[in-house]
Amino acid sequence: MINHWNMDYLGVMVDMAGCPNRCRHCWLGSHKNGNMTVDDFRGIAKQFKNWRDEKGTPIKELGFFSWWREPDFRDDYRELWQIEQELSSPGRAQRFELLSIWRLACDENYAKWAAILKPKVCQITFFSMEDNTDWGMRRKGAFRDNITATERLLSVGIAPRWQLFITKQALGDLEEFIRLIYDLNLHKRCESIGQKFEVFIGGMSPEGSGYDLESVRIDADDIKQIPNGLIEICREGIDLLGQPENVLLDSLLNDNTPPNASANVHSISINADFDVYPNIAEPAEWWRLGNLKTDGVDKIIKAYRDETTPGMKMNREMPISELARLYGDKSSSKLYHKDDLVCRWLHQWGVDYMEGRK
Repeated sequence: MINHWNMDYLGVMVDMAGCPNRCRHCWLGSHKNGNMTVDDFRGIAKQFKNWRDEKGTPIKELGFFSWWREPDFRDDYRELWQIEQELSSPGRAQRFELLSIWRLACDENYAKWAAILKPKVCQITFFSMEDNTDWGMRRKGAFRDNITATERLLSVGIAPRWQLFITKQALGDLEEFIRLIYDLNLHKRCESIGQKFEVFIGGMSPEGSGYDLESVRIDADDIKQIPNGLIEICREGIDLLGQPENVLLDSLLNDNTPPNASANVHSISINADFDVYPNIAEPAEWWRLGNLKTDGVDKIIKAYRDETTPGMKMNREMPISELARLYGDKSSSKLYHKDDLVCRWLHQWGVDYMEGRK
């Protein structure tokens, strides 16, 4: 097998505490919240640092993260950030544009701490207004937490970046959502702290929990219900919603390249049960690399490096045209970005594989 993985870098994301939400769009799916200890985290890092390949070569650089689904969910988040820097190769402990919205709302000191770090931007997810957002996050109060988090971010010089997922049931709320943006004066308030307010319409990836949202995915006929005023202020407009499936099928039925989903992502994730997944797709059984406690780090890294799991093999070898033939729906006008449509097919293939039909 061709080795597509190199020894330059590996990120290791550890789900030490879990997540306060069970978001319906989450490509990571729903996993139990664990309670890993700092010693567990250090022990995991030690195993990866000590690993050597057949020639005695270590992984060149490593990044260790104390979270996978929700950053800073533990009360000792400050200590964990220091430990991440200590364990990781220089510069590999990163913050990204993600903070815990739950903690921003319930811990008044969190935003002040986050303001010391980079970047000065934080993504916040909405499913439109309160009822739909609470439904989408599967947590009562999630919408109110989003608003509180927005205020606390602005107060310390961090720009909120609003991500909006549009489902069929949210279409009636969109005018009110626009008014909310202007009522909160977000564009000018971000300008006042030297930042730019961005809102964008996200495309829902149909894998993990997101696969169950297919019944409320909008189609071509729903576009006319999205207000022009929202499209005009959204970064990239409605481009991320993509095109109708029956339109995309024309080219994908003739695409003989493999999916290569997230081919440039070099990271793995470890859940509360120490099951390990390549962080290139949903953490489903057909992608699973093994269990760190029962299989050991050597078997897991080699499964990742050599791409021996059913999902990874399919990802590199099966033509998109074959997936399109198996799972494409010529009668569907549901909107997908090309990559998201292929993700749906990867999920459907995985389910069939596990049921023995492939």
